[in-house]
Amino acid sequence: MEIKIEKQEHKPLVERDEVVVNIKSETTPSNAQVKEEIAKKLNKTQELVIVKKINQKFGEHKASALAYVYKSQEALTKFEPKKKEKREKTEEKKEEKKE
Repeated sequence: MEIKIEKQEHKPLVERDEVVVNIKSETTPSNAQVKEEIAKKLNKTQELVIVKKINQKFGEHKASALAYVYKSQEALTKFEPKKKEKREKTEEKKEEKKE
């Protein structure tokens, strides 16, 4: 999977960066894979990255994703809904079971 940052916009009011990335991959990448690659690219921990959506057109090997990269754990808990965090934890557990 190859990832390229297309746009990065700083939002000081909510203490995060909104990042739009282009992804080249044979299959649609999972949220966990995209989160890991964005964290590596921006030198942040995976806990501070929230993937909002991944868009891919049918039959293409390209996708785009929107992610929020928070400045701190406090900002993440303050502005991010709890439901999203629970969903991500269950997705990570499912991936661990597959491996």
